[in-house]
Amino acid sequence: MSTIDAQSASRNEQLIKNSFILSLGTFVPKVITVLILPLLTAYLTIAEYGNYDLILSATSLIVPIAMLQIQQGLFRYLISSRTAEQREAYLASSLVYVLAISAASVPIVYAVGRMLGLDSMVSLLMCALVAAESLYLLIGQALRGTGRNLEYSLGVICYSAVNAAVIFLLVYLIPLGLRGVVVSITAAYAVAAGMMLLAVMKQCRVRLRAVSKAALKELLRFSAPIVPSSISLWVVNLSNRFIIVYFLGAAANGIYSVANKIPALYTTAYTIFSLSWNEMAAKVADVDDKPEKYYSVVFEKLYSFLIGAMLMIIAASPLFYKIFVHAQYYDSYYQTAILYFGVFFNSLVMYYASIYIAIKKTNRVGYSSVVGAVINIVISLAGVSKFGLYAASVGTAVSYFAIALYRAVDINRYLRITYPFRKIAVGLLLMIVSSMAYYSRQWPGFLLCIFLAVGYNLKENRDMIVWMKNKLLRRRNR
Repeated sequence: MSTIDAQSASRNEQLIKNSFILSLGTFVPKVITVLILPLLTAYLTIAEYGNYDLILSATSLIVPIAMLQIQQGLFRYLISSRTAEQREAYLASSLVYVLAISAASVPIVYAVGRMLGLDSMVSLLMCALVAAESLYLLIGQALRGTGRNLEYSLGVICYSAVNAAVIFLLVYLIPLGLRGVVVSITAAYAVAAGMMLLAVMKQCRVRLRAVSKAALKELLRFSAPIVPSSISLWVVNLSNRFIIVYFLGAAANGIYSVANKIPALYTTAYTIFSLSWNEMAAKVADVDDKPEKYYSVVFEKLYSFLIGAMLMIIAASPLFYKIFVHAQYYDSYYQTAILYFGVFFNSLVMYYASIYIAIKKTNRVGYSSVVGAVINIVISLAGVSKFGLYAASVGTAVSYFAIALYRAVDINRYLRITYPFRKIAVGLLLMIVSSMAYYSRQWPGFLLCIFLAVGYNLKENRDMIVWMKNKLLRRRNR
């Protein structure tokens, strides 16, 4: 085996190993989310569920704007830091910044809540939610930047466990409805952030005297160009909620929100990989003169994994609806297959985003996102009155496809990534066939979905399956 092949194999094994560690903090919370979905759909009205989703959509826009995505800069620069003094300066400066911004944004967040039609108490709770989420995101990236991936995963699990416990208390035992749900999320973020901060402090001291204006400027110069992309991707992914509420009402948004739950499980499949990929892409860019060779290998393996995961989730979707979704939300079934294409292309979008961050070309991230945002708004606004929720679902899928295509072309200005075009075409064709079978809602169609999922994974992902099997056997024999 050549030195390059050995190095690539070592990187791949480290990438997969980190992915498995981080999967604890991704898969377990998603399972908990699925388990509490029947509770939320049974004890919240459709309108309350729609408003709950609206709050999450609003905070997902407010937080990156307020933070200027500084957590991304902290993660990237902690990886590259060579001294304890540098790490302390980056961490302390970003922490003070987030605390100050969270306090300053209270009146703005409250006003946004009132504009959304929320009552005063829920609007105040939304302010606390923004502050807690901001700290949670920052400290989580600090953990990852210092190599504490296991502690990061445990922190995310802590968030999910606390959230589920408080939801059970404040929605089921003490029926506070929407207020109870917002309190549960805020408490979960706060508890998890505190737990992760204790873990960070074992690796890096947090001292006020370490705060550095120069370090803060360095972080913000890196992270601020990512904000337009975050806003645009928010428009692509979440602005549909506001369009739906305006034209179709909060109840329709509740249906659309439930339709996104299963595709969100697919996003989990990528996120498990993405957290590790962000780190590996940055490390390779720091030490390798031609990282595109490794990035090309990763793309081919990743594409096979994503298609395989997509086919498996499509096959499992009818059973998921049967078990976990209340009958009043069953209209969401017909939106799900379209949304699958959106989350698939979004995974490729995030793959390219990691490379932009790794090579420190964050200013390029925003252009494609703006194009996608415009496409999404045009399709959604033009079609929502006539086609209802289908317009929003199609708009999301088309816009993510446009962003992924744009980035694939644009990134070749810096790196020459090679693509397995035949494999790409076959994978997309199988996704289309499986989705059509899913829409049939007949047993032959469901069986076809299962056959395609199992057959594809045995053919294209056999090496990964064998590797996982061998690892499990080694652990069992120890």
